[in-house]
Amino acid sequence: MKIKISATSRYLCIFVIFFSIAGCGFIKTFYNNAPTALAWWLDDYFDFTNNQKAILNPALNHIHDWHRNNQLPQYIATLQKLKLALNEDNISTKQACDQIERMKISLNTLQMSFIPVISEMAPLVSDEQLTYLSLKLSKRAKKWKSEWWQETAKAQMEARLEKTEEYAEKVYGNISSEQRTLIKQKLLSTPTQPQLIYTEILRRNDDVLKSIHELRNAEMNDSQKYELIKSWLGRLQYSPNEEYQRHADLITQRTCEMIADLDASTDQSQKQHASAWVDSLVGQLSNL
Repeated sequence: MKIKISATSRYLCIFVIFFSIAGCGFIKTFYNNAPTALAWWLDDYFDFTNNQKAILNPALNHIHDWHRNNQLPQYIATLQKLKLALNEDNISTKQACDQIERMKISLNTLQMSFIPVISEMAPLVSDEQLTYLSLKLSKRAKKWKSEWWQETAKAQMEARLEKTEEYAEKVYGNISSEQRTLIKQKLLSTPTQPQLIYTEILRRNDDVLKSIHELRNAEMNDSQKYELIKSWLGRLQYSPNEEYQRHADLITQRTCEMIADLDASTDQSQKQHASAWVDSLVGQLSNL
């Protein structure tokens, strides 16, 4: 069963690392309705039966309660530490990378919490549902390709620059022409490789289909299922494709550098904007 919380490499701002939500005003609505939204999203990929939904929905609510009690406080504490760092000094490359690594660890913990429901649901997936999932994954891959694999390097750069500036302005407010130049130079230093990324997407699609197929083996015990799912989740975070993983690691390092350089270039007004933005996030998370 495919339950994936995506860890995107587009960590273009130190705070968006933690909550890449369209607008912080939607956090409460989004979070409180997360089990329903995730159930709907998964159903779109599997077309679950009523009996399957009767197993899935309570499990998602249980994971949501666990996350609220265990991981939300960690997010709030991290944001509060980031605010202190922002007020006292500029964010360093190491600090940015450390926060990304913490996010990966948090993501892994969240992924591991899904193992019991994946283990229970996967054997219930029918041949027809597996075929349906394959078609949905193929459609999603094509959609990614149409949105992110531009025909020319120039078009690719323009798309990256636009999204990076959007994230930067979400945190710091209006950015200067000098800061736009800084961002562009950083992006130029590490061109993306859409073909390599697309190949990784296809690998992940094949991996989830193969994993579900193996989990449907009636002779597999709970321990074997656990290890199989754990290995699959591990391959989501660290690809067995060494070329792709090297590229992803390089993009992460360059992103850390961009975060540090951009933060160092901000004036007092921009820092105040970032501080207020973090305060807003902390306040909303504290009231969830």
